[in-house]
Amino acid sequence: MSNQTSIISHEKTQTVLSSTVFRKRVLVFSPDMDLARFLLLNLEDKFQIVREHRLEHFERTVKELIPDLILIDLFTFSADIIKQLDIIRRIVSTVPIIALRAYMSLSPEMNESIDDLADVVFFKPVDVELITQAIEDLLK
Repeated sequence: MSNQTSIISHEKTQTVLSSTVFRKRVLVFSPDMDLARFLLLNLEDKFQIVREHRLEHFERTVKELIPDLILIDLFTFSADIIKQLDIIRRIVSTVPIIALRAYMSLSPEMNESIDDLADVVFFKPVDVELITQAIEDLLK
């Protein structure tokens, strides 16, 4: 009986491992902890989600994780957005990027930088189903 139980447990473990191994890695970067948690809860069924909320750790996390996609919340302060864009420009060339941003007045140069670096840009608030569909489309 215990031998059969261990086989069943092993099969369950294998199933869990194989379902997590093949899911694409999505890095969710947001200084807004509530938004990051919301995205994690809504996306974790389909993707392997890693959250980062501290700008000072963003670059290291991207380098260590090598994500399949980055979902980045462009924080509302221009200086922070410039730092985020600079990090992405320096270390990510082939990773698709989805940017979330607030409706706010930015310089035309900054708007152009965001549009150039991001594959998809959504203005907040955005429907999580649209984000999920965009992630799936970019990871095909």
